[in-house]
Amino acid sequence: MTWPRLDTSMLVNPIWLKSARARLRWKHVISWGTVTVSLTAFVFMIIYMNMIEHGDVTAATAAKATIPGIVVVQATILMVLGTGAVASGIAQERDDRLIDYQRLTPMSPTSKILGYLFGLPVREYFLFALTLPFLAVAVAISGFSLFTLAHFYVVFFTSVWVYHLTGLVAGMLSTRPRFASMLSMGFVLVLYFALPNLSRIGITYFEFLTIRPTFFGLLQQELPQRVGDSAPVLAGIDTFRDVPFFNLFLHPTVYTLLVQGFLLCVMFVVVHRKWRNQNNHALSKIQALAVYSGVLAFALASVWPIIADAGVRQQVFGALERRGPGMHPTESLFILLLVLFMIVGAAFFVVILGVTPSRHTAIEGLRRAHKHGRRRVRPNSDAASSLPLTIVMLGLTFVALVTPLRLAQHSGMFFIDPPSLMSTLSFIVLLGAIALFMQGFRERCGLRVFLITIFLLWIVPWFAMTIMFSAQNAWIAGAYVGLPCPPVAAWIAIGTILESATPVPGRSPEYLIPELVQSRHALLTTSLVLYGTLAAGMQFELWRWKRRAHASVRLATLPLTER
Repeated sequence: MTWPRLDTSMLVNPIWLKSARARLRWKHVISWGTVTVSLTAFVFMIIYMNMIEHGDVTAATAAKATIPGIVVVQATILMVLGTGAVASGIAQERDDRLIDYQRLTPMSPTSKILGYLFGLPVREYFLFALTLPFLAVAVAISGFSLFTLAHFYVVFFTSVWVYHLTGLVAGMLSTRPRFASMLSMGFVLVLYFALPNLSRIGITYFEFLTIRPTFFGLLQQELPQRVGDSAPVLAGIDTFRDVPFFNLFLHPTVYTLLVQGFLLCVMFVVVHRKWRNQNNHALSKIQALAVYSGVLAFALASVWPIIADAGVRQQVFGALERRGPGMHPTESLFILLLVLFMIVGAAFFVVILGVTPSRHTAIEGLRRAHKHGRRRVRPNSDAASSLPLTIVMLGLTFVALVTPLRLAQHSGMFFIDPPSLMSTLSFIVLLGAIALFMQGFRERCGLRVFLITIFLLWIVPWFAMTIMFSAQNAWIAGAYVGLPCPPVAAWIAIGTILESATPVPGRSPEYLIPELVQSRHALLTTSLVLYGTLAAGMQFELWRWKRRAHASVRLATLPLTER
């Protein structure tokens, strides 16, 4: 008598089951499991035995000290190796054309995404499980707070899902498995070691995309004092503290889940659209507007309390303002505005790059519209021009960049007389010209031509300016050479805005290099003329191309007797 075979596909996601059978073969389980258990045992024993033998501490204290080491091993397995496995695995599936087969199955896109999200890193989840007995022993010996540990692992796993979904996005966008894996793991490293340093000037949400504040802040409270004293130098950044959010102070876990939840939703929408059709843009026009609005909200929420609350500003910039001659309060405002411009500008660039149609997409959309009796494509279609979206995003950008100036004016901490209206309007016009040039050029040219031209127009002048500044002290000539680079033009424009205000009494603030102060108006005018001409010329050329495209498509869809 043979027992009936259980159909596991009715109980388990079939894609997860397929991935588990492929990645949990015995040879992989034994080899990787041996390495993981050996490494975790080594970390546990080297810390535990060293503290017992040489640290003159109790067994409970030594066991507590092993927990951070075990967590580092777990984070390396799930966040680094797991993210690479997701990115390379989904790219390999695309390369083998298995994704096209999966699209034909009757499962919903959400089920397929979840199947890959938890199936591709199934080996890493298994290896993570092998470390849990060592963690259990450490907790049992030390009496470590289970509530604190559960609290930490909530943030730990939401961070893991952020990185794995990042790998899924990289794999869906890239056709080369190795490149996708390297790209996603590189993102994890940048996110951990570069972007959190923006917390030093109050931009906190990059820090809370990681487990670092929870790891160094929450776990450190339970560790022995000797271990806590040996925390990294970055402990000034990685603190488990209430986070200023506009006029509120949010619990760090609530803020972490808010930031990570926003990013998870964005990446899930991207993967969902790519799953339905590989040729879709990463986001629709409305979705792109929602994402950009969210980025602006988080950026403004970080800057708002620093400007409006003297206590918060002292926490962020107090050490710099008290050092030596001191940083003038308005200089801290200048740094905030410049960093805010960089973050907002990067988000603007990525959104426009992702939702602007290529010439082929635009013409195909026109043909479909004419076949259905419409003169234009639908506004939210991938084939629609991104110009209306650009204009709306520009309006939001102006609000996000002008609001800190208004807050600074009403706070009374930065200047007595507000900046001049002319300098503020010049900055707004400059931003609009840069955005309209970038949008028009992206829509008129292909992606490769756009990226190469942007490199030549933006990055090369910045290189040349840096060389002229450092090697020849050619300040004015170097500034003119670097003006095509938007951050350089913004640096001049923001400095001109604050130079036109009357600062609070004290040391005279310095925004620009002293040699450039007298030439700031000429530099700002040059940048306005440069980008105004580029924007007008590119939008006119785009309008002419659209007219020709409409005419050619209309002619092609007419019957032969009417041509």
